[in-house]
Amino acid sequence: MISRRCEKRRFLLRPDSYVTQVFLYLLAYAARESNILIHGFVSMSNHFHLVLTDLDGVLPMFMEQFDGLLARVLNAYRGRWESFFAPGSYSMVRLATAEDRLAKLVYILVNPVAAGLVDHARRWTGATSIRWRFGETRALARPGGSFFRPASQLPEKVGLMLSPLPGFEQRASGELDELVRQRVIERETELRAEHQAQGKSYLGMDGVPRCDPEDSPETREPRRRLNPRVAGAEAEVRMGLLGEWTTFTRLYRRAWLQWRAGDHAAVFPDGTWLMRVRHGAACSSSALAAHPPPPS
Repeated sequence: MISRRCEKRRFLLRPDSYVTQVFLYLLAYAARESNILIHGFVSMSNHFHLVLTDLDGVLPMFMEQFDGLLARVLNAYRGRWESFFAPGSYSMVRLATAEDRLAKLVYILVNPVAAGLVDHARRWTGATSIRWRFGETRALARPGGSFFRPASQLPEKVGLMLSPLPGFEQRASGELDELVRQRVIERETELRAEHQAQGKSYLGMDGVPRCDPEDSPETREPRRRLNPRVAGAEAEVRMGLLGEWTTFTRLYRRAWLQWRAGDHAAVFPDGTWLMRVRHGAACSSSALAAHPPPPS
């Protein structure tokens, strides 16, 4: 699951027809260029979520292209020159099992309900896959506007397919759609009950456009919280993935110190991105195999 928020939580992604068109088109374009499978998405007013599969290990390239184009297009649209996204990188959470992927997909789809914006996820008119079927491909036209010139090298149309969640390949066509729909309804019902118990109301899609893109939520942002790397309901699976991550960082640090000392024969663990792409460092999956994670 990928998450990215706007600078200072501003409502720079506040949906309208143009913002939604831009988001979908650029998501489709970047996914096609990077061979990324998209399983679900939602764009809120100040952040977005994706559930995806990185087939070729090029997620940083995909995010650089998608974030970069999205920021430039919407800055031009809103007449801005400042940073669009928050400093630092995006959040990437590895989803351990098929059930974890389903849970996170439902989580992102009901985000507009959890945020108190609409009482049903399907009423959110921003970019969302809530109304898509798995296996469905939609052709998305290149938006107009000052950023997209007639001579643009970006394609006039690009297709975006909503790929089925990994781990549910054996389910019949439409069965996964129905499962997601049921889980969404269950979670929406819980969230509405919580809102009602707290005396809260929903802003509604009539109120969303009245929010100034330069504004941000009045709620205080939590600080110094853990930044999760993995999500897993089963403790044993989760600990195994965390052990793999610990081993990766330990081997990466060892290789980096070796490289910094002048030994460019250092071998980095498989999954290394920047040192491999920018500096041509060697990588090997055998390094991880030779150094299994410590017992949990």
